[in-house]
Amino acid sequence: MSTENHKIDYTLHTHTIGFDGRNTVEEMICAARARGFHTIGFSNHFIVHPYIKKSKMYEYAARGGYAAIYNDDINVAMAKFMAHYGEVRGLREKYPDMNILCGMEMDWFQYDGWRDMANCAVARLNPDYVIGAMHFIDRGADGTLNVHDVENAGPRESGRLLREYYQNLMRLAEYDWRPMGFRFNWVAHFDLPRKVGLYNEDMENAALKALALNNMPIEINTALMGRENYSPIGGRVNKIKQMTGLGVPVLASDDAHDVSRLGMSFSVVEKLANSQNFCTTFNKLKQKIGVRSH
Repeated sequence: MSTENHKIDYTLHTHTIGFDGRNTVEEMICAARARGFHTIGFSNHFIVHPYIKKSKMYEYAARGGYAAIYNDDINVAMAKFMAHYGEVRGLREKYPDMNILCGMEMDWFQYDGWRDMANCAVARLNPDYVIGAMHFIDRGADGTLNVHDVENAGPRESGRLLREYYQNLMRLAEYDWRPMGFRFNWVAHFDLPRKVGLYNEDMENAALKALALNNMPIEINTALMGRENYSPIGGRVNKIKQMTGLGVPVLASDDAHDVSRLGMSFSVVEKLANSQNFCTTFNKLKQKIGVRSH
């Protein structure tokens, strides 16, 4: 089987202006089109926690321009997404040769009411797909902790919080979706703590095994390949091999926050296509999320 059969001509994890991206929806579409992609999906952050603005890092996030993705009111988040989806869907007629999808990257929390909130959002917004993510450790009425809080907590405390993060990721893997009206199509950022130079190899592997046991596809972030203090390209390739060896379906993603990151390092992953099954995962998801074949 040739690698041409496994060409990654799609990008499904992207962010735009109005959330935490740096380009407009149309600019991202045009850039993806120019790179030869047939499909682009927009998956801006849907993060709703009633006490998220009490987080230690909220002021820092606001100064950095990230306040737009921190929501403590579902109605505000919903209104933002309705306007965003209207813009995305409105561009489908202008670019009929492109398959343009409305997705979201939804953070999973353990607070009472998250299930109802998430069900309500997906039922009303009707996204083409939902990427699951866990950027925070839930502290209830005390707010949330993100990976930067873990990084700055001090060696002993950061180690404890890191273990808690991975334990929560395993709870996400084992989450009972039967009462829900939807299920995450795949999970992103299983190795998010590596972004700040923190990780526990054993616990990360345990989380991957939990995801494999629950048949939850995993997204591998190609944009971070070779990034300093994160993971060298060789390390990321080995992680892909490890995941597929465990039976974890793998989906390649660029997590593009601007046009320059669209398709970043896709060629590295494509070289594994003959022996690994990351493209098989996408093919299985195509019909579910409405991706046209080319």
